[in-house]
Amino acid sequence: MNELRNLLIGPDLKDQFENTKLRSEDVSRVLPQAIQLTLETGDKTVSKAVVPTVEQAIKSSVNTDQNILSEALFPIMGPAIRKAIAVAIQNLTDSLNQGLEHSLSPQSLGWRFEAWRTGKSFAEVLLLRTLVYQVEQVFLIHKNSGLVLQHLAAPTAAAQDADLVSAMFTAIQDFVRDSFSVSDDTLGSLQVGELTIWVNEGPQAIIACVIRGNPPGKLRQTMENALERIHLVQESQLHEFQGDSSAFEPSQPYLEECLQSQYQTKQKKSSPLKWIGGAAGILILGLGAWGMWSNHERNQVRSFVDQLNQESGIVVMQTAKKDGKYVISGLKDPLASEPTDLISTTELDPDKIDFHWEPYLSFDTAFVKSRVKSLLQPPETVALDVDANGAVEATGTAPQAWITQANQLAVRLPNVTRFNTQEVIPVEAGVLTSIKTKIEAQTLLFTQNAQLVPKQDAKLKILVAEIKKLTKTAKTINQTVAVLVEGHTDTSGSELINLYVRETRAKAIISLLSKQGIEKSQLQAVSIEPPEVANSESAKISKSNRKVTFKVIFVNPSDAD
Repeated sequence: MNELRNLLIGPDLKDQFENTKLRSEDVSRVLPQAIQLTLETGDKTVSKAVVPTVEQAIKSSVNTDQNILSEALFPIMGPAIRKAIAVAIQNLTDSLNQGLEHSLSPQSLGWRFEAWRTGKSFAEVLLLRTLVYQVEQVFLIHKNSGLVLQHLAAPTAAAQDADLVSAMFTAIQDFVRDSFSVSDDTLGSLQVGELTIWVNEGPQAIIACVIRGNPPGKLRQTMENALERIHLVQESQLHEFQGDSSAFEPSQPYLEECLQSQYQTKQKKSSPLKWIGGAAGILILGLGAWGMWSNHERNQVRSFVDQLNQESGIVVMQTAKKDGKYVISGLKDPLASEPTDLISTTELDPDKIDFHWEPYLSFDTAFVKSRVKSLLQPPETVALDVDANGAVEATGTAPQAWITQANQLAVRLPNVTRFNTQEVIPVEAGVLTSIKTKIEAQTLLFTQNAQLVPKQDAKLKILVAEIKKLTKTAKTINQTVAVLVEGHTDTSGSELINLYVRETRAKAIISLLSKQGIEKSQLQAVSIEPPEVANSESAKISKSNRKVTFKVIFVNPSDAD
């Protein structure tokens, strides 16, 4: 075989067949011509073979760098998007213009009366009176089997069963062919009451449009274009159709182009009712403006109510409008801000707002503190602090009478859970210290014979007044006090005689004080021995030590100095 091969093709050609580079170059020279020839002959085998490769190449390009494909499509997608937006805006504008025109014109009033008389909706009457034409349904039917491939219906159309309609249409078409000996021609149109059916036939499929009104001739061209594109894009699906219509969903965009409609844009000259319609339009506009203002006013009232609910001590329970005024009712603490003062911060008219408040006590900390101060009337030397749990702490100095009364009254207030006055120092404690100092500073002198030295009545009077003040002040703070009356003597004489003299002097003063109204139970006689001194100082001390002094003691020393 090798010898035969060498004889037939020669060694040079053999090397060329075995060289892959040379073979690739040969194929590249003839490949474009082969593809061009395939397209001219209509053979789609090459196209089908290339599609997976092209798809894979595009996918690989996107995964590698998305910008390459986006930059390539940008010149196409940009204008398409802008055109779609422009069309959508134009359709919206036309719809608004048409809606206003049909709502305010005298003719629309007549249509509303017709809708009321016939029992139809205004939209149905409007469509019937202003419709030029509308494609209500579009059918894509397989030519050989007569089965429905796709079916679209307008939103306002009452669609029937698509398979049933297709079967009826196929039966009518077969009847026409059999009755009139027509073999190849297709039924082009069919009139059924107010509906017209237009039919366009292709090699593998048929488009049928159900139309209400008088369609223009350009609709035929739209149907023809849609049918051609469907045959081009889904030719293989049409040839291989076995009853599964889901494969033809990509054809819906082409069918949607056939769902066209057109309405009257110009109205006939109006009758004298035009003026009535104009007046009605003005009235409607006025009502609309009034409605907008009312809505604005309601929004302001709602905002004001929210502001009131944020205020401490105010709870809005209901808001209603009565006799042209807004009535706001709820609960209000007497200490809360006045709502009438808050209106000035809004655009509302105070004359259009009425308030109906029921009194209540708010547990707001500031309000509780204010009520405590108002009830207890604390002196300026007392500070009050209220926590979130209603506990009141008092600090400072105050009369004992106020402390006692405050402890009794404070717990009666709502939300006062505890009233603490342990940090409040009674002012009487300071007074007791001052009185104690004055009493202990008093000294009554005696002669050697244990008689009171004359001209000491003023001292005795001061002493009586201070002891009475001491007793009264001590009672206000539940403090028990006693006054020690201390008798003194000089160093002359025996100790036994001096002890008798000291006690005699102390008892003599107690007797004088009791005669001035001081209870003896508060007074106690005490003998104080003279200090030991040198002989040179004995004479001086002997005279100055013939006296009675005083000392104040408290039963509970921790409560006073």
